[in-house]
Amino acid sequence: MVEKKVIYPVLTRFFDCYLKERNIAKTLSIVADDLYSLGTGDEETSTNKEEFARLLEEEIKSIPDPIQYKIMDYQEKQTGENSWECLCKVETAVRLNGSEEEIRYLTRFTGGFRRVEEEFLATTLHMSEASSYQESGEFFPLRFFSEKTEKLNETAQHELLDIICQMMPGGVIGGYIEDGFPLYVVNDTMLEMMGYTYNEFVEETEGLVINSIHEDDAHMVEKHVLDCLKQEKQYAIEYRVKKKDGSSLWVYDIGRKIIAEDGRSAIISVLVDISESVRVKKNLIEESNRDFLTGIYNRKGGEATVTAKMNNSDAPYIFLMIDLDNFKSVNDMYGHGTGDKMLRFFAKQLRETFRKTDIAIRLGGDEFAVYAQPCFNKEAIQNKVEKIIKDYVEEAKNRCPSVSTSVSVGGIYSMEPRSFSSIYKAADGILYEIKQSGKGRCEIREI
Repeated sequence: MVEKKVIYPVLTRFFDCYLKERNIAKTLSIVADDLYSLGTGDEETSTNKEEFARLLEEEIKSIPDPIQYKIMDYQEKQTGENSWECLCKVETAVRLNGSEEEIRYLTRFTGGFRRVEEEFLATTLHMSEASSYQESGEFFPLRFFSEKTEKLNETAQHELLDIICQMMPGGVIGGYIEDGFPLYVVNDTMLEMMGYTYNEFVEETEGLVINSIHEDDAHMVEKHVLDCLKQEKQYAIEYRVKKKDGSSLWVYDIGRKIIAEDGRSAIISVLVDISESVRVKKNLIEESNRDFLTGIYNRKGGEATVTAKMNNSDAPYIFLMIDLDNFKSVNDMYGHGTGDKMLRFFAKQLRETFRKTDIAIRLGGDEFAVYAQPCFNKEAIQNKVEKIIKDYVEEAKNRCPSVSTSVSVGGIYSMEPRSFSSIYKAADGILYEIKQSGKGRCEIREI
């Protein structure tokens, strides 16, 4: 399914007002009062709406002609309950003073947006180009190529980097594109996010950015970054960084290759804390895999979890298919309220009897399953199940004494990896035999 683009219509409306219509009032209606903007020129920075308006007036006075644009490689991401970020490439084209010659220019754009009631307002706007030079008199976000290009002097580069580090709402970190990414720059926001002072951070990471990344993610991040930089000068990725207190922080990292003032290739990254959105997403996924009544896995979640566990282990396992006998009579005679209480009681039995690493599943209705791995003692499992059967019957006598309900269990014990459908079919066949020959007992066969 194609992901809905929330910010894209807002961004196109902003560029329509700003570039095509050259309408200052309309453009300003789409930006927040506390807007931060950073253009491609040395002086093109603003820290509020008023300063941004002044920059617009200067630009449009100098270049009043309509400017056509095209958005390419567009991506966007929700970073908070009411906040989004986007990144893309923007190609602009303009004919100055009625000239027939069309001047084109390609920039990279990142923007932050905040939802205020029913509107979206820009909170950060950042345009950049591949080169680091822009002549005076050229404006955000435009810069038209000249045959005579020069490099920005090292002092101006360093000052511009300082501005970026101070203005970015997220953390900023940079490393040289060398083994381990030796630290090039880090701002106070990034240090605060991780809980370090500068000296503590350098000591803990040994001056290598790679050592600030969670060890389970470090190789993946390094590979992704280097692969992206072979194709272009920008990348985006999610991963975890390590905090001083030992916990982890999920971040969304947008990075770009630059040439540092000492002439070495480096990366500058903006990292936004997305821990809350990751937590919410994980909870939603977890909830979708759980049975709403009993809290154990539903069929979809159970099947996926069993498959993953079997694929990652070659230890012996047991798979049990479980049916609550005559359970329809419980609902019919005592109502679904009592039936639900019995289902919750039985699920609680499974959770408390088996290990936390074992997988209890409600397949639907009064059918359950259990997957236990590793399992080296089939008889121990048999004893546990027989106690579950006994306790369930005792509970049923107290809650619904007029109904004869019991538990039938058919299981397999094996060391051979199989698909979920295969073990389901094998155990279900044994369960069927039990229900045909008396119900209320457990049989586990080695296959």
